[in-house]
Formats: sequence, C-alpha cells, structure tokens
Amino acid sequence: MTTARTVRLAAVLAGLAAAGCVDRRFVIESNVPNAQVYIDNKSIGAAPAHAPFEYYGYYTIKLVHPGYETIEERVHVRAPWYAYPPLDFAAEVLWPFHIRDTRRYYFKLQEATPTRTDDILSAAEALRQRGMTLPQADRPAEPRPPKPRPAPSPVPVPTTPDSVPSVVPSVTP
Repeated sequence: MTTARTVRLAAVLAGLAAAGCVDRRFVIESNVPNAQVYIDNKSIGAAPAHAPFEYYGYYTIKLVHPGYETIEERVHVRAPWYAYPPLDFAAEVLWPFHIRDTRRYYFKLQEATPTRTDDILSAAEALRQRGMTLPQADRPAEPRPPKPRPAPSPVPVPTTPDSVPSVVPSVTP
C-alpha cells in the first residue's frame, strides 16, 4: 500500500517538474516583408522572424534588404522578476505551468537613396585635383628592390634501373 502511494506521489512530482518551463522567444517584425534578420551576426530568417533566446541582456539586431538602408540596433532585454535567483530555479523547475516570455521588436526600414554616377565622378575629380595641389615631399621615398626568391630545389630523378621500385613483385614457381 505504501509503495503504490510512493509511486503515485513520485509520478505526480515528476509530472509537475516536467511541466514547468520558461519559453523565451524573439519576434522581429519590419515594414518590409522578407528583410533578412540577424541577431548577434547570426541569421535567423526573413521578417517576421522568430528565434529563441537563452539569456537576458544585450543583443545586436540587424535587418538587411536590397534597396533599403541596413538597420543595426543594440537592444537590451530586461530580465523579469522570475529570472532572478532563487526565483529562477522555481520558474524553471518547480512551477507547474509554462511561462512564455515573448519579446517583440518592430523596425522601420527606409528606402536607400540612390547615388548618382555623376556625383561619384565629380567627387573623384575634386579629390584628384586636390591631390595635384599638394606640395611635393622634401625627400621622396625610394622604392625598395624586390626580394630575391629562392630557387626551387630540383627533384632527384633515379638514373639506374635498380633504384626504381618494382610495382608487381616477381613470383617464381
């Protein structure tokens, strides 16, 4: 009778211990669908993206999409009250219910301003003109002679037939 009661009590306690868990999850959304999402330089997929996280603290979230400016933002995920010791042990192991901690972040991507080729060429020409007006150096640097490379060592080639190993051994009856 006491053995059955002990087994039932152990089963109930094991069920309660298995039921408690904290599910931590990021949900990253954007105004541009399918923008590639990175958390700490690790790709987690296209927006809206979901990813679990293990610890509370700072994360770097980056969103990239062609035709839009890349956004990189450092976010601080604050720990809730049940994440501090000794309550964290109770929340992870002893609490009989699931705790869902979902952190949602929304990012608004801006369209990239196209750079005109004429602007790039005029900036390059202005830089070249500025370089032409710089004063000459008093003592210009002289180029170093190239370092000589060592000659490759020759591969020895066997000259006598005795030094060439036989591939198939000879068998005499």
